[in-house]
Amino acid sequence: MNITRRDVYQTIMVSEREIAELELVASHCWPAREIIKYKGWIIHWNDGVTWRANSVQPKEWDSSVSVEQLVDYVIELYHEKDTPAAFKITPASQPDGLDKLLEEKGFEKWMITHVQTAPIDTISCLGPRVPVDLFKVTDESLDTLLYKSERGELAIDVRREIIHRIGGDKNIARVMMHGNVAGMGLGVVEEDWLGIFSIRTLPEFQHRGVAWSLSCALAMWGEDHGAQKVFLQVETDNEPALSLYESMGFKTLYTYWYRILENKK
Repeated sequence: MNITRRDVYQTIMVSEREIAELELVASHCWPAREIIKYKGWIIHWNDGVTWRANSVQPKEWDSSVSVEQLVDYVIELYHEKDTPAAFKITPASQPDGLDKLLEEKGFEKWMITHVQTAPIDTISCLGPRVPVDLFKVTDESLDTLLYKSERGELAIDVRREIIHRIGGDKNIARVMMHGNVAGMGLGVVEEDWLGIFSIRTLPEFQHRGVAWSLSCALAMWGEDHGAQKVFLQVETDNEPALSLYESMGFKTLYTYWYRILENKK
């Protein structure tokens, strides 16, 4: 089955199989501490920090169990961990009609996000506009990635743990301006994909080519490490980032969102 996903930036034809494969790659780029495979669904948990690491990936559906029973199992499992039950919904989520069922059960829709992709040489050939430093992932380089983060201590510590757990090649990019950290980002190579994560420009250095340069430098690094394609995830209300990535040649492959049962603690 082919699905057309339209947004104001680009239109791409993509199959459910392609979406499911990229979703699996993305989950390997941000691995949860606990992963449970149950009746075709993949359930992630990691201290309730980041929805990516604390949600269900409904990859397949074993019809020997009703969807309602599966959802109830998920709700109870997350309840035992004192974490809101959450599903990551894509056009490939199984079974059909799952999103509507979750809505009827009180799951609210959050964080509508575009998954954007490009051939890696489309991005790497652009070249950074300002100098970029690249670092292997260490405790010290993670200090740079999380520099001036507004998140709490637990959230920062869990992110450190998740990044250390990543199995693929990984690198941190940093831009310095006038002796100060201006921006940072994370790149992960998984199979033939480069995932770009956590691109951030500090407010006082915006509109100076920082995010462009971080993305290009990570693409150059990823290409050297065998990646042929690059993906990133950007929320649909982040107009500056969408405009930037469109100008670089990224196109939206599909859109996902989370269904979260906030009132079930």
